[in-house]
Amino acid sequence: MEYVHAIILGIIQGVAELFPISSAAHTLLISYLMNWPLPSLPFVVMLHLGTFLAVLVYFARDYGALVKGFFSGFTQRFRKPQQRLALLIILGTVPLALVGKAFEHQFDRLFASPLFAAVFLLITGLVLFSVEKMSATRSAQKKPRADPLESRFYFPASKAGLPGRPEQAEQLSWLKAFFIGLSQVGGLFPGGSRSGFSIAAGMMAGLPRPEAARFSFLLAGLAIVGASIFELRRVVHPKVAAAAAPGAQHGIASLGAAPEPTAVIVLGFLVAFFSGLIAIRYFMRYVSDHKLTPFAFYCWAFGLFMIVVILAKRHAGV
Repeated sequence: MEYVHAIILGIIQGVAELFPISSAAHTLLISYLMNWPLPSLPFVVMLHLGTFLAVLVYFARDYGALVKGFFSGFTQRFRKPQQRLALLIILGTVPLALVGKAFEHQFDRLFASPLFAAVFLLITGLVLFSVEKMSATRSAQKKPRADPLESRFYFPASKAGLPGRPEQAEQLSWLKAFFIGLSQVGGLFPGGSRSGFSIAAGMMAGLPRPEAARFSFLLAGLAIVGASIFELRRVVHPKVAAAAAPGAQHGIASLGAAPEPTAVIVLGFLVAFFSGLIAIRYFMRYVSDHKLTPFAFYCWAFGLFMIVVILAKRHAGV
């Protein structure tokens, strides 16, 4: 892999992982468009760790409070907001971990199809567009209706803990936190955006857009680290690596590819980190007063473009 190739993939990972436009789809489709071989698994793992570090740096204060809240919660029955939020983050991560592990090979087969990734990008765009329409309709209502699920499943953590629409992630019910976590499963599909689906689910659960984005990225920490650890077993465990058939694919990585030179891997990691840090800073400011609709239009445009390219190549026998 050339250095320029590593830089491009690092930028794609850093930006598309933190924007709701699917980093996996962009890596897969741009590699297809440029006739690039898929990167090795060690390279992909380091790209993921680069974006995780970007999220960790940006939300360092939040993650510090979450860790402190988790351990102090055992003696205080998780009554404080940060203590409760730590449990909500863990609860929201469970569905992704279970589904990802149970259907690992099925998802790998889907990643072998660039056409599927392009089509699923259209679905991602539809989700983003629809949730903004729903949010606009809800905002137009003079008196938001109390949510019966909220009053039944809500676990109050403060005076703000009243049935109705939550304003902060700490106020989410267990059921809604699980629902948001479950939405991350959409990101396991090529073309699905983990952040896009979880932000949309957070807005559906009643969170304001900026707070839905915050909760999504707090979930991202465990999701990215968990995925990286899960992928590392293929790198360090000989039996797991040997079980892969020649040319086998795991996500956007080629299991049969030899690892890139260390300098290339480090370059990809650094580019993913810095581009991810810039992307998350921009995105969090953007969602404070802008809609997700432009990202929906982008997913539709890029998805349709790639569908045309893929079908044209197939028709030409390329």
